[in-house]
Amino acid sequence: GIELKNLNFDGEIASYLLNPSESKYDMLNLLNQYSGINTSGIDADDKNGIAALYVQKLDDIKRNMLTEINKHGMNELFEKIEMPLIEVLSSMECLGFKVDAQILHDIGFELSEEIDKLTGEIYDIAGSEFNINSPKQLGVILFEKLNLPVIKKTKTGYSTDAEVLEELSDKHEIVDKIINYRQLVKLKSTYTDGLISCIGKDGRIHSSFNQTVTATGRISSTEPNLQNIPIKMEQGRRIRKAFVPENDEYVIISGDYSQIELRVLAHISQDKSLINSFVNNEDIHRRTASEVFGIPMDEVTPLQRSRAKAVNFGIIYGQSDYGLSRELKISRKEAKSYIDNYFKRYSGVKDYLDSAILDAKDKGYVTTLMNRIRYIPEINSTNKNVKKFGERLAMNTPIQGSAADIIKIAMVKVYSRIKKEKLKSRLILQVHDELIVEAYKNEIDYMKQLIKSEMENAVKLSVPLVVDINVGNNWYEAK
Repeated sequence: GIELKNLNFDGEIASYLLNPSESKYDMLNLLNQYSGINTSGIDADDKNGIAALYVQKLDDIKRNMLTEINKHGMNELFEKIEMPLIEVLSSMECLGFKVDAQILHDIGFELSEEIDKLTGEIYDIAGSEFNINSPKQLGVILFEKLNLPVIKKTKTGYSTDAEVLEELSDKHEIVDKIINYRQLVKLKSTYTDGLISCIGKDGRIHSSFNQTVTATGRISSTEPNLQNIPIKMEQGRRIRKAFVPENDEYVIISGDYSQIELRVLAHISQDKSLINSFVNNEDIHRRTASEVFGIPMDEVTPLQRSRAKAVNFGIIYGQSDYGLSRELKISRKEAKSYIDNYFKRYSGVKDYLDSAILDAKDKGYVTTLMNRIRYIPEINSTNKNVKKFGERLAMNTPIQGSAADIIKIAMVKVYSRIKKEKLKSRLILQVHDELIVEAYKNEIDYMKQLIKSEMENAVKLSVPLVVDINVGNNWYEAK
């Protein structure tokens, strides 16, 4: 391909920063908003004519857009992060990630055997054979034959969606088996069979990375989505074994931010207890359990730590007592006491979340550490549910968006060092809080230090950023 140099302005990127919730950023829209001309008479299907006019008016568009970007304090975000990131993502797409198709075939075969075994067990419990993939037939088995309580109905009959099955999971042994069955079928169709079809002639999968899609600033991945490979189930994690280095001269190195969103929350909220926990390198979930349950840290049980972890991450997403009670399968009263105790102990977090909502109601938008904007019209809605949704966005976007800013800075820094120093290693993938490098064996120690240093020093926060580095002969081992 052709390597483009001196990229200093991209209308789509600029428009994305100014209007991150837009569904598309085409030339006609940019002409309409930033060129100063009336586009009402332009034929939307005349692509060549629109492109010619866009080029003609590009100086005006650029000047007006940069003025708006400057007004919102997004110069550094645009010039130092988003524009350099274009080259990084382009390189990652071109390089791709080598995949061993035989490993995927083997995993697919194992999944088929597990699915067949589960199918037999489900038939035995149900007392008859039926199409497990048919919501209608499954509904008859669950709610008529086994007399399970009906949670909700759709126009076509009983609902058997994931939410319903989750609620029924402690009511009958068949439900967990159906949940597991669905997970395995999804793994096989989407990830083993699906990924095999995406392998190119060079033996590598070349995903597309989308820079202007998510309203939070996170990068997304499509065709295929490599950011969505399930890791909660061991069967899902196994799929990462198929992602391998080019040859035996290379290994896979993973650099993964540890609890980056909670660290960003500590920095933004300036909560002293949260900051101290991270500065002192405490187990944050154990510390939260100690605070919420009022017991010494060394007396915290695994169950209490697990529940505190759910509270920690639930707070970031504005989770209600109802949501927490469902996740932990406890009463709403107990869930409310967890949240109330959390806010008593971490009052700075409570103050931040309240002020984030008030600020968003006043301005109509929220910002990240790098001044990335997200408009939240929902927050002033008269509809209670829509308004609540807007409030959750106001609380979470500055945290999630700031984490996205940080990892983008790290990507640019790691890529730039590799390129400048003419190293044989290469950055090939970004998945949420993790960077994946295909590292040349003679450069392993140097790359481990480089990745850790650039990721941990991407920005200066009130708490340290911590990156876990792992090396393996495939993606699975590098975790």
